[in-house]
Amino acid sequence: MYQNTAGFRYLAVMIKSTCSTLLLILGLFAGIANAQTSDQVTPEERAQAMEYFIQGITDFENEDYEQSLDNLTAAHLKLSDNPGINYALSDVYLAMEDYSNASYYAQIAAASEPENRWYQLQLAEIYRQSGRYEAIIDVFDTILNYHPDDVDVLFMKSQAYVEFGQLEKSNETLDKLIELRGSEFEFHLRKFQNFNAMQQQEKALKQLEIMRELNPGNLSTLHSISQYYLELNDEEMARETLLDARERNPRDPQTLILLAEIFINNEEWENLGETFLSMIEDPLLYPTQKMELVQFLYAQHQQRPDEEILVNQTEKAILSFSRNEPEYGPAQLIASEFFIQQNKPELALETLERASEAAPEESDVWSQRLQILFSQQRYEEVIGLSEKAREFAPNNAFVLFFTGASYMMGDQYEKAAELLEEASNAPARRNFRSIIYGTLGDVMQELDRWDQSADAYNMALRLDRNNHNALNNYAYFLSDRDERLDEALEMAERAISIEAENAAYLDTIGWIHFKMGNYEDARTYIQKAIDTGDASAEVYEHLGDVYRELGDEENAKLWWNRALELDPDRDHLKERID
Repeated sequence: MYQNTAGFRYLAVMIKSTCSTLLLILGLFAGIANAQTSDQVTPEERAQAMEYFIQGITDFENEDYEQSLDNLTAAHLKLSDNPGINYALSDVYLAMEDYSNASYYAQIAAASEPENRWYQLQLAEIYRQSGRYEAIIDVFDTILNYHPDDVDVLFMKSQAYVEFGQLEKSNETLDKLIELRGSEFEFHLRKFQNFNAMQQQEKALKQLEIMRELNPGNLSTLHSISQYYLELNDEEMARETLLDARERNPRDPQTLILLAEIFINNEEWENLGETFLSMIEDPLLYPTQKMELVQFLYAQHQQRPDEEILVNQTEKAILSFSRNEPEYGPAQLIASEFFIQQNKPELALETLERASEAAPEESDVWSQRLQILFSQQRYEEVIGLSEKAREFAPNNAFVLFFTGASYMMGDQYEKAAELLEEASNAPARRNFRSIIYGTLGDVMQELDRWDQSADAYNMALRLDRNNHNALNNYAYFLSDRDERLDEALEMAERAISIEAENAAYLDTIGWIHFKMGNYEDARTYIQKAIDTGDASAEVYEHLGDVYRELGDEENAKLWWNRALELDPDRDHLKERID
């Protein structure tokens, strides 16, 4: 496929390849033959000029332009009107980018033999390189005066008009070519491009239809035709054209994507999904081609997440893709991402398991897999996978964090601290590093290493001042130690401003008020925590403690009893109740 300057590139190549040493020597012979009628040049001088000329051409071929210029100039001094020598000098000056001298000698050659197309084409190339575009058409017209049916020159002329923005004249020249050579695909392609640039859609479409007749199996043409029909609001013809393209090549993804746009515009979600599904299940289609289709369908779903039929069709396509291409890692990754978003963790785990076999070096596979298992409280499975995960994803903050957090949930605090400290040194975004440090603070508290716990909480809040979990836990442990209660209350209030209905956060702020002797405020907040329905046994116990300080033993025992019912291991409450 040519670009706009293809004709000129063709011109330059044609000159270099055809106007070789042989042509120049023949030109010199012609000049010598003409000179034989004159007594001005002796045979010895002509022979010497020939030697200079041949050596100059040899130097030029070896790209020794200075030496070539010396020899050709010597030949020119003896035979100044010879077109071959003038042409050769022009070529050397052109190679040296001396356009003034190149033009001077080329004009002498062309004037000597105006019917010689090669001399004229040399002049056109000089004008092109020196930016004298207005003179190029004149040169082409000169050639065409002598060679009116020269197809190559006509084509280059049509391209020259494109360069100057004269697209109508370009098309007129192309029409002459079509008269001479008949309808050829390339000529109509050029006319289409010109009409398209002039925004004459109907004329551009006519050229496309001619191209379709000339080459009915050209999918690129069929695609362009369909798009033009859509721009002309003729959707039925666009659909017919694309169905023709699909029939000619059922495995072309671009055809399907263009056809899909019509299905989308008409909300034909079943047609859309079934068309893509048939391609995805095709064993002869490359996984990369299937990936292009799946990504397109997935993007449509993301733009219309509430379209139930589209969700179902997208799920079918993605699930089929991941199962039919078990060794293609990207298929499993896009499937796991989709199923995570759809809150289908089991299907996400299924695809991630295949992905870890197909592409174990993909660190995201392991971090996503461990994250889902952790969210399902399958802590032993996280720990069991961690060794292999760390083998393929070493120093991965996510892998280290979820493994350490799983040890924490299993009360293995020493191991948890080791892994969380390692995770805190791994590369990660600030907000995730804040979560790591906040969890490390919890673990250090359990290990009764309060100074290290406080350091970890401070680092968590330095990285993310809105880490509400770290704010809450730090505040709670400060209050439990009767330390910096005013600061603890401020942190608890910040946490509750972010998650106002969090039972644990409401209990923390209530417990700080309890420690400060603000028993009515304590009762208000802790009661709110219980009213959420998510309160733990500890919260019930706290409310009992508040009522005891308020002198209401009956309600105190009531709430202690409820705490004991929720957690029978709280033996210390039995003594209070008795």
